[in-house]
Amino acid sequence: MELSRIQKISWVAAIGAALGLIAASFHLPGGDDLYRYYLPFAQGCLDCGYVPYFAQWFLAPLRILPTYPLAWPIWTIFSVTGVLALAYFTKVNPFLLLISFPMLGQVWLGQVDVLIALGLVIFLFGKHPYLRGMGMIVALTKPQLTILPLLFCLLLESPRLLPKLLLIPALALIASLFVYGFDWIPHWLKNSTAGLPVHVWRLASLNVWRGGIFLTPLPLFFRGKRERLISGLLVSALATPFYGVYSYLVFLLFEVKWWHVLLSYAWLIWFVFWQETAMRMGWLLPLGMLIQFVYVEWRTQNALKE
Repeated sequence: MELSRIQKISWVAAIGAALGLIAASFHLPGGDDLYRYYLPFAQGCLDCGYVPYFAQWFLAPLRILPTYPLAWPIWTIFSVTGVLALAYFTKVNPFLLLISFPMLGQVWLGQVDVLIALGLVIFLFGKHPYLRGMGMIVALTKPQLTILPLLFCLLLESPRLLPKLLLIPALALIASLFVYGFDWIPHWLKNSTAGLPVHVWRLASLNVWRGGIFLTPLPLFFRGKRERLISGLLVSALATPFYGVYSYLVFLLFEVKWWHVLLSYAWLIWFVFWQETAMRMGWLLPLGMLIQFVYVEWRTQNALKE
């Protein structure tokens, strides 16, 4: 079977899966995070959500969504379509992406990580430095996911290019101080660290982040920008207590294989013993992928030395 034919089959299957997810959102209860956090945040309640205040600029379109129960299905259409479009640019298997557990979590909760993924895709593939800088700002909608990989990727950039890359983020920061007040950053940090609920989707990161901190320098081992970005995202999933399992979708968007999908459901093995807290084992996915990435990079670098 030719590769192009496999790709066509994957896209047909992915579209079918996307339609299934969208149809489910019209008939099943869901969208709790959308209704509880992101809609009130977009509508002006800055302490109702836990993302930086400037994220309100990117979430502003949520204001035009209809009220419950149609907001979640409409957002699901946008989110699923956006993930498929981004998968086209990153050239991963879209069907595997859509059937992964993090994607199901994104849809069911009404999460907004499609925006973070959009920002990372713009930053990685954008041709103009100012556009890439805009991608950085969008990606920082959830800084606990992206600040580490972005910083490590910037180390690969030409020093002459850095001022252009950082201009838009710097202007956005200055603008946010005037719009939201010069004290918004400490206020947001206090609210997000003290008020963020310890829900089941965070148990995996809470289980390992103290040990994961020691992995923080590991992305420096990778020489390619895409590999450094992915490894940074994987390390962040293991090194921060504020990383939800549903956000694993962000690194799967850049690298997804069949065994990654299976590993995304591996936590279910422990459901018999721990039931609702079994998701604490969700870290098996980023750890397994990180081990694979380090091994592949090590072999690649050794091959180049020969």
